[in-house]
Amino acid sequence: MANFFAAAIESERSEAATEASQATLCCCEYVAEDKQPFHMLGCCCNCEDFDLVCTRLITCKRIEQRNIDGMLIAFQDRLRLPWRGGAKRISPAALAPAFIVPLMMGLAALNAKTGIVLMLTLIGFTSWGLQLAERTATKTTFFLSWIVFSIVYMVVIFEFEVPLLELLPEENYILLLLSGGALYALYRTKKLAPLNLVTAQYGTTPKDELPGITEASSGEEQAEQQAATDTILGIDDDDDDGEGDDGEKAGLMQQHRGGQPNICESCRKVTPRRAYHCAVCGSCVKRRSHHSYWLNCCIGERNYRWYLFALALSECALLLGANLTLTAVCHPFLVVRLLGIPLLLPDDCSEVFEDFELGISFVVAAYAILISGYITFVLVRQLYLWYRGTTLHEFKRVKPSSSSGGIGNGSRNRVWSNWRAMLK
Repeated sequence: MANFFAAAIESERSEAATEASQATLCCCEYVAEDKQPFHMLGCCCNCEDFDLVCTRLITCKRIEQRNIDGMLIAFQDRLRLPWRGGAKRISPAALAPAFIVPLMMGLAALNAKTGIVLMLTLIGFTSWGLQLAERTATKTTFFLSWIVFSIVYMVVIFEFEVPLLELLPEENYILLLLSGGALYALYRTKKLAPLNLVTAQYGTTPKDELPGITEASSGEEQAEQQAATDTILGIDDDDDDGEGDDGEKAGLMQQHRGGQPNICESCRKVTPRRAYHCAVCGSCVKRRSHHSYWLNCCIGERNYRWYLFALALSECALLLGANLTLTAVCHPFLVVRLLGIPLLLPDDCSEVFEDFELGISFVVAAYAILISGYITFVLVRQLYLWYRGTTLHEFKRVKPSSSSGGIGNGSRNRVWSNWRAMLK
């Protein structure tokens, strides 16, 4: 017994020492995976796996996979930026677009053929990456980082490379205003995303008890009694961040009074109506539309309007920026005057690649048009679903009825599966 207490006291002392060391970290220090403080200057040495891999590579000996994995893990753990309270780790996926975007734009500005090849490669690479992330349900910051660095790069090119003498100051101010509004809407969409997650924990049920559930658990009965008491006392939370939990619990109780509750088979949690599980977020999402890999969050009940607002403002900012850039670097022609403001369109852009500054501006404008085309497709689809009163997730789940005329998608898939089974 004495040894046990001595070991417990020693453990508490070591934890206190670890906390004290973490609290006194300078901006270039951090706590490594072995719970020991480490300095950023040590990233260039003290890596046994890296030394072993280099030695075997030079001597043409076999390199084991565990040594490569250990080297990569050490690099990822030591890739950090100085920060107050300790160095912060940087994800390689989040850092890659910082080099890919300017390199791709610089190469595309060399000549027209290189630009076309790189733009087509960009479309293929993006499509493949999105399909891979969706198929594997991977939570990654690569696409969010791509958006951030693309915006930064386009703003820098527009403000410093495009000949702004050809533009009106009012046009530049409108573009900056639209860009700022789009960034704020994207920030709000990302900020409100955690409020979409189902956080009620009292309704969890073992997976083998999912069929035939007729009674509420003791925790749910207590929650129902508490909700009834709050209703009698007139307790109401007007806080925007807190009303989600109260409304969520009230919705769950109404489901129990009316019949069988909605239970998620993945997280085994009682969920509100029209809440669906997201494999990427690992939680159920209220009124889930889809998981946006570009924002690295789910679009649901609380941030859906901000998402539409962000898409609309981004579309306007991209089209206006592309038009102003192309009319500044190409030969423009006057289309019409609106309220005294001339509306120009580019006419001849054959000479843009003769100068690198004009070429990089033209490539950025073409890049903005590609992004605006993708945003147009997403925005039109979301507005159509909003008009129908449904979400993208529900639209993909619901099978068209046979009475709507013709064979639905589910029927076509079943017919095709039956024919494939017969031909095997």
